[in-house]
Amino acid sequence: MKMKIVFPLLCLTALLLVAACSGDTAKTETNLADSATSKVPATLARLNEQLQTDQNNAELYYERAKYYMDAKDFNAGMIDILHCMNIDSTKAKYYLTLSDLYFVNNKTSNSKAALEKCIKLDDKNVDAMLKLAELYFYVKKNDKSFEYINMALKVNKYNAKAYFMKGMNYKEIKDTAKAISSMQTAVEQDQLYYNAYMQLGLLTAAQKNPLAIQYYKNALRIQPNSLETWYDIGKYYQDVQDWKQASDAYITLLKIDPKYKNAQYNLGVIDLVGFKNYKEALAHFSAAIKIDPTFIDAYYARGVCYQTLKDPKNAMIDFQSCLSIDSRYEQAQIALKQMGGGK
Repeated sequence: MKMKIVFPLLCLTALLLVAACSGDTAKTETNLADSATSKVPATLARLNEQLQTDQNNAELYYERAKYYMDAKDFNAGMIDILHCMNIDSTKAKYYLTLSDLYFVNNKTSNSKAALEKCIKLDDKNVDAMLKLAELYFYVKKNDKSFEYINMALKVNKYNAKAYFMKGMNYKEIKDTAKAISSMQTAVEQDQLYYNAYMQLGLLTAAQKNPLAIQYYKNALRIQPNSLETWYDIGKYYQDVQDWKQASDAYITLLKIDPKYKNAQYNLGVIDLVGFKNYKEALAHFSAAIKIDPTFIDAYYARGVCYQTLKDPKNAMIDFQSCLSIDSRYEQAQIALKQMGGGK
């Protein structure tokens, strides 16, 4: 979340394919055939070939459905898993894949039914239990989510994802202490659980607890170039008004992604509010606007900078730009009225 400036306007306070050529016609035809074949990935080509000679093999359709799902060809995946289950509908893992394909197609009721069938066939299927817990979490039925999480933990008390899901549910119902405790248990079970470290960072940062930085650093140990982690580090330091460390984090982020507009915007806020370096703030707000010409908050903030620098003409232009993007933008309306340029 970017930091929005809200203060009085008069106060000074984001497969390369290479076809071989040959003069020999037979070689050319061979090369063209090879090129056509090479367009199909080896795994898919193998499955296609096997299915040509064994068309009633449910396992092959299952493998190809999972291949398509990984390749994000969800329609092809659905066709194959249904074909698979038309041959054999007795295996729990088939229903697990079916539920995933229903889920990505936003058919959550079908996904839920497939998971329930999976558990009926395999009452120790932790993956299905946790997917059901996740479905209930999304629809804010936390009691049912906890029920399936606890069911999974009875099968495997060391399952990191189960503790992560517990933490997410506790966070949802505003029990921060239990959310933190559950996330800590998740990383005890899996020291490379990036999402759990991020949640721990967010939960402790909300308390302005310096421990948040250590959690974010653990997340960076797993994903050193994570944009969200560097941003959240910057935001933590910004919220506790450690302007230098906040700036350093945003600058590092911009080295990874120069087009991260909220990092530029927040650097502008830090220069404007923290360092009182108004010309530097102008440069950052302008950079944010260059990345996103509709970045309304950046226009408003730049207008405040121009006011501070006794440049009412450019300030008025920026406030008017705000209203051209959103005529209901209240701060810009107030600013223009105070400058005598409003209605």
